[in-house]
Amino acid sequence: MSAPTSGSAAVDGLRRWARGPGPHVAAAVSLLIGHGTWPARAEFRDACIERDIDGLCWIDWTKARAAFVAGVFAKASTSEIAVLDLVIALGEDRFRFSRMGPANARAIAEAVAAALLVIR
Repeated sequence: MSAPTSGSAAVDGLRRWARGPGPHVAAAVSLLIGHGTWPARAEFRDACIERDIDGLCWIDWTKARAAFVAGVFAKASTSEIAVLDLVIALGEDRFRFSRMGPANARAIAEAVAAALLVIR
């Protein structure tokens, strides 16, 4: 297994993978791809994206967090770093979103939206 050699190969392979592991992984991959920066960066692909011979790609969340903490991605902008931190947290299911009931999920979504000034 190896890292994908291009951002587009990573995006294609990650989209296929994200259909299976659960909504928290689908959300993480969707944010990662929607943001656009990280799949294009070789240091990200090399640090934590694996690829099989069929082109399926996946993120090793443990490797992603370790590289993040070690400063592998430190040359990125502040907002790029923040988005990546959130992507990894979602993928790791750090906040146990996958286990939240509807009331807690709604409260969390509203709090995050309010923090982003989306609702007021």
